[in-house]
Amino acid sequence: MKIAVLGADGQLGTDLVAAIRRDRQPCVPLTLDDVDITDAPRVEAALTAIRPDAVVNCAALHDVARCEADQPLADAVNRDAVGALARISRTLGAKFLTLSSDYVFDGTKREGYTEQDEPNPINYYGVSKLAGERLALASHPRAFVVRTQSLYGVAGPKGKGTNFVDLVLKLAKERDELKIDQCRMAPTGTAPLAENLLRLLGSEHFGLFHMSCQGATTWYELARRIVELIGAKVRVTPVGNDYFPKSFRRPENTYLINQHLGEVGLDLMPTWEESLRQYLALKGIAVRQ
Repeated sequence: MKIAVLGADGQLGTDLVAAIRRDRQPCVPLTLDDVDITDAPRVEAALTAIRPDAVVNCAALHDVARCEADQPLADAVNRDAVGALARISRTLGAKFLTLSSDYVFDGTKREGYTEQDEPNPINYYGVSKLAGERLALASHPRAFVVRTQSLYGVAGPKGKGTNFVDLVLKLAKERDELKIDQCRMAPTGTAPLAENLLRLLGSEHFGLFHMSCQGATTWYELARRIVELIGAKVRVTPVGNDYFPKSFRRPENTYLINQHLGEVGLDLMPTWEESLRQYLALKGIAVRQ
């Protein structure tokens, strides 16, 4: 299966391209320098020349504050481009997979969210991602929409600073205290996510999926566990979720449950702590047992 990956040099795209190549499948990585996903004619020309069997969209505008400040750009990248990619993939007879977000939910549920829960985004990033989901599924019968969350990977995110795990590793060397809020989610490594995405892409189980690491935690609990594993002396202090001012509303509990993946026998995601240990090992960081 020849797979075209858009956003191939991003945090997830990098690991997905590596996973495809390890699987010895043909892969055509496309970066923003190769094609801007908001330029539908150029995208169509590029994909027509490639003639892929599957198209994976890892490109997005992930900066939540920027989405709030520039809603037309958020719509162009997270909504309109996704719809166009789905239509182009359908025309070419290729499967289509695009990534979405836990931020389609309002965070008011006490338990985790499944695919059956009704989305209700409270910021424009979530609004634009939900609109992209719906366009993808409406435009192509062989589309996968995969919601994930709280990503971290060796390549680092494009356009929004560093990932949380790397930030804690850095600040643990520089500060005596880290103040961390307590929003609830499942931190998800892009390496295991990429492997699971590839397995799903090879199936005929189209539709909407949640795909994140197993087990809910909070940003505070994650930071405390990182500090424990690396043996740092820094103090980790929990603060309220409104402690750090933001230009957008943030949902407080967006833990995703991989219900649909489990139903089709394709939930290969590790626990969040297993993923964290794997990531630290990839970075060459010794951890305590």
